[in-house]
Amino acid sequence: MSRSEAQNTRLPVVDRIIYKGKITNSTQVNVIPIDTKTKQLKSMTLCNIHSADASVTVFLANPTDNWYIIKDVVIPTGSTLKLESDELDYDADVFNLYVKLAGSTPVDVIIR
Repeated sequence: MSRSEAQNTRLPVVDRIIYKGKITNSTQVNVIPIDTKTKQLKSMTLCNIHSADASVTVFLANPTDNWYIIKDVVIPTGSTLKLESDELDYDADVFNLYVKLAGSTPVDVIIR
């Protein structure tokens, strides 16, 4: 490969992490507050990092109501659930995006 060819070679674009965090109890966590989503979400991974099953809910909320993307989905020990962009497409001017656990089994959340 010539020097000019090497200079024109592009590396793949990696989607940046928008949110990463460990959720450890049943308190709902606002992972993407209203009016802060600046681009379409590519994915969300929810990884069970504990020795027991985790029950997870992901939902949209505004001051008057909740709309569930997933509700009480069990993620087995050592497993990861990945939500794709079409499942995470929503109006960020109207909704907050929340993650909530049914118990205290910790889950790692990464949003790209």
